[in-house]
Amino acid sequence: MEPTGRVRRAAAHPPAYDGRYGGRVAVVTGASAGLGAQLCRDLARAGATVVGVARSADRLEALAADLRAHSPDSGTITCDVADTDALRKALGTVTEMHGRIDLLVNNAALDPGVRLVDIGEEDFRRAFDVNFFGPVAATLAVLPDMLERGEGTIVNVSSDGGRLPSPGPGAYPSSKAALSAFSESISFRLGPRGIRIHVVYPAFMKTELGLAALGRGLRRPPRLTTRSVETVSRRILARAGGPSLEISVSGLIDAAMVFRAAMPRTYHRLRRSW
Repeated sequence: MEPTGRVRRAAAHPPAYDGRYGGRVAVVTGASAGLGAQLCRDLARAGATVVGVARSADRLEALAADLRAHSPDSGTITCDVADTDALRKALGTVTEMHGRIDLLVNNAALDPGVRLVDIGEEDFRRAFDVNFFGPVAATLAVLPDMLERGEGTIVNVSSDGGRLPSPGPGAYPSSKAALSAFSESISFRLGPRGIRIHVVYPAFMKTELGLAALGRGLRRPPRLTTRSVETVSRRILARAGGPSLEISVSGLIDAAMVFRAAMPRTYHRLRRSW
């Protein structure tokens, strides 16, 4: 019985990622729930000083207490990432308090949740403010210091809908596609200067955002394209700082990308009812 107990405890212990996050300063947006909260907790457990950014003060208060149990200097800042002036100020506060930002994870996201027949231009603007302009502003804010130091990592959480859009109004996937294009474009210039850029395709997660989409009628994704926030967080942290631009969590979705490229007419015919 004793060997079995040892195996179970080892399996439950969170990974340390070879100590790469020890002493690092990380900022995660969209930190109040779901993937963002999980990333904050996993980073704190791995030895990073973590600052979670989100709109919900109540949720952030609970998260801050959790983070400090593992990383005493960690904390949270209440901020709407769509307010880019406030977001830049928040990032400046982190730098003043901790001296630098080593890892920025742009995770905050918004889906307007409006049908195509009802959606308006303002719904698109709000989606882009949160999903695209927020990450762009945050990236541009941390870049000067990262470039001066010659190191840093920026992780932009996109969506598989950004590369394989499903039928719908298009605000969410188009904003995520823009984020993916931005990430890839800047990676060509920043990689040789020591800044690692990553774009994440996390598959489907049963977060508030994902469950709300199902509630509005999104067809439930196949089981093989569904992942827990714990799995996605660990995949991101295992690969962040490495040489690959894309961090993709579902091999089946990667295969669907190949199918789309090889047989576009067949793919689009099937996708209309998928």
